[in-house]
Amino acid sequence: MKLKTALLAAALGLAAMPVAAQAQMRALSDPVVPHPDPESLFTSDDPLLHRNKQAALHIQRNLLKCNEWSRAGEWLTDAYIQHNPVAASGLEGVIYYFTEVAKRPPLDPCPALSPEDPNGVVAVQAEGDYVTILTRRIVPYADDPSQSYTTTWFDTWRFVDGKADEHWDPATLPITAPPQAATLTPEAAAQQLADRSAIEELMWDYVRAIDTWDADAYAEVFTENGAFGQTKGREALHNMVTSMAAGRAERAAKGEAVPPLHHVMSNQTIDWVSPTRAVVNYYWQTVSRGSPGGPRPEMLAQGWGRDEVVKQGDKWLIENRNVAPDAETD
Repeated sequence: MKLKTALLAAALGLAAMPVAAQAQMRALSDPVVPHPDPESLFTSDDPLLHRNKQAALHIQRNLLKCNEWSRAGEWLTDAYIQHNPVAASGLEGVIYYFTEVAKRPPLDPCPALSPEDPNGVVAVQAEGDYVTILTRRIVPYADDPSQSYTTTWFDTWRFVDGKADEHWDPATLPITAPPQAATLTPEAAAQQLADRSAIEELMWDYVRAIDTWDADAYAEVFTENGAFGQTKGREALHNMVTSMAAGRAERAAKGEAVPPLHHVMSNQTIDWVSPTRAVVNYYWQTVSRGSPGGPRPEMLAQGWGRDEVVKQGDKWLIENRNVAPDAETD
């Protein structure tokens, strides 16, 4: 019975188990090891398979590693049909997501794939119009994010005339945990209630800062080494917002329509890792502002996020903001 309970909890992502029980569970598998020369896997003696494998290589390297999303049309069709439940279909949508939501800056020069990549390539398989890439995924433990284990992710693409037209991966929607039994002392419960309110206020401060392009306020909601995707540290986060605001101002000066944006967070849950650490799960939307009789609001992007927040002194701050926890390799 205990074994069945443990396996069920693992299948549910440990969400329903108290922290003490989570700490007892560790990966039993051998670690996932990337191929020592990953780019050598993207070749074939068959001309069609070689062309598709080379396109997959560009997706993995130029797009997903180097963030050269201005070139996405070279390897993705306009339709780009998605089967990831948190990603919409269409070339424009995927470009918008990685450039405007995930805000991943391009790498210049673009390095080759490496076994040291966090999502290092393990194997590449091609048959007919399909190419599948197996990659390593590093997952932090729920009770101690400073430790992690590895598992395997896959991406499969169907190619049409050398471009990816359809995509599959194992991503799922987030699981909402059932309420946990009350095990806190009255004093601890009161403190957790106060901390919950502080975290909710932190999330509000975040969206107000980005909606008003206040780079100072934006950087202050993160820890000193806090991160949003690949942008890490308060100075880099400040510069990111300043650069985005300057770009909007430049487009407006050219006469382009640059409507104000609203970043909406909803269905928010807070899962406690410890008294000074929590994980915030939520759905998010980026919407252009509209009003009755005026421009209609437009949804520009949507998804779900998983933010790690920590308490430093008496203040809660964002340590890591991840708006695509199951879509790093889309």
